[in-house]
Amino acid sequence: MTQGDVRGDPRDIDAEWMTEALEAAGVAQGASVTTVEFAGFIGTGQTGRNARLALTWDEPAGRPASVVGKFPSDDPTARTAAFANGTYLREFSFYEDVADTVLIAVPACWVRRFDHTTPDFVLIMEDLCDSVQGDHFAGCTDDEAALAVEQAVRLHAPRWGDRTLLDLAAFEGSSDAGARLAMFYGATIDMFVERLAARLDDDVIRLAREFGAVIHSWPAASTSPRTVVHGDFRPDNFLFGRTPSAPPLVVVDWQTVGLGAGPSDIAYLLGGSFAPDRRVAVERDMVEDYRERLVAEGIDYDADDCWRDYRLGTLHGVLIAVVATVVAEKTERGDDLFTLMATRHAHHALDLDALSVLR
Repeated sequence: MTQGDVRGDPRDIDAEWMTEALEAAGVAQGASVTTVEFAGFIGTGQTGRNARLALTWDEPAGRPASVVGKFPSDDPTARTAAFANGTYLREFSFYEDVADTVLIAVPACWVRRFDHTTPDFVLIMEDLCDSVQGDHFAGCTDDEAALAVEQAVRLHAPRWGDRTLLDLAAFEGSSDAGARLAMFYGATIDMFVERLAARLDDDVIRLAREFGAVIHSWPAASTSPRTVVHGDFRPDNFLFGRTPSAPPLVVVDWQTVGLGAGPSDIAYLLGGSFAPDRRVAVERDMVEDYRERLVAEGIDYDADDCWRDYRLGTLHGVLIAVVATVVAEKTERGDDLFTLMATRHAHHALDLDALSVLR
């Protein structure tokens, strides 16, 4: 699976390595990279690190002047946890096995290498320099959310109900998800509360603990066909085009990709990206737009089933907030982000009485 030398730190990548890797990917086309310059990290890197690398070529015409690399965290705790729980392997497997089989807009990923023994991994992707990253704290406009709903359909529809997905590394463990979630959530909930208790209201903490008592039944609560879900479908993982030639929206960061009910991505998007009053105003119409787009792709999906799955999907945000608080590198922005996520997603689940679907 290594498919060549794996370099998990952007500052270790030199011209020889990059030339070999991009030649194997069909990007170099006989030219050589003469220098690689580490141009800094992109984003906050809670679990993994993204870095921009500037390239100089002996024949630059038609070849990228820069690329973006994805690397493991340099925080030992976050790095160890992400290798142990399959976070990095899932992203590798998405680009290796899944990206070409769905229609969602993602960066071209030219180099994909994963070493189980070290362990280490590296992805080298196109640099979408005419796009700008979204901001979870700013949320989405209605138009941006509509773009995201469209891309969600392009992810979910092509492999809706496709059981062969279970054979891929990205989805290992999906068949016994209830037991695994109960064990992992049970091991993290107390640490989550201890870290953020002073920032959270009592209703959020109560909902998070009550969810832990029934989480084992959550993955099987819906009978709808499973499909590929992003799992962290929010503005921080969206690149919005800022020039006419750039794609309107590209979705990145596939570390949480998995099998699930499609509306969980929509619930996560709307619950986390909008203040509660605005979310209440738009969610019915946006969920129905999502469902109608799936139906237009030939998928038989009843409105009541879709709304049930959306209600259940509100709990996904609670799960991510709890787990990410514990496994991600501790930063001030991270604690602010996880507080916002936990608060919005818990109140979303309370508003829609999501736990009653599990009882």
